[in-house]
Amino acid sequence: MLSDTWKLIAVAICLVLFTADTVLKPQDKPNRMVFFELHRGESPTVIGMMRDDLRKLPGTGASRIRDALARGETLTVWQYALRKTEDGSYQEVPDRQIQLGSADAALVTFGARIRLPND
Repeated sequence: MLSDTWKLIAVAICLVLFTADTVLKPQDKPNRMVFFELHRGESPTVIGMMRDDLRKLPGTGASRIRDALARGETLTVWQYALRKTEDGSYQEVPDRQIQLGSADAALVTFGARIRLPND
C-alpha cells in the first residue's frame, strides 16, 4: 500500500503536468467577425465574415474575398445595420446574411467605417 507521502507526490506531479499543459499550450484566438465594406449603391454597406471562415481562403485582407469571388465562388456574409438604442446611442448589429458573387469582387474593401446619420 502507498504511504500518504507517495500519494501527495503523485498528486503534485499530476498537478504540475496539468498546469504545464495548460500554460505552455498555445491558446487559440477566439473566432471573431472581420469587417469589410461593400460598395454597392450610393453608400458603402458594412459586411462581416467570421475570421476562421476568412482564413480558409488564400490571400490576405480583402484580397481573400475578392480573389474567391473572382474565381467564381459564392460567399455568404453578414450585412450589418445601424440601429438606434433606447438611450439614443447607435449600435452596429447583424441584419441579415447576403450572398456575394463574382460581380461583387471589385466592390469589397478591407475595414469598415461606421457612418452615423445626421440627426
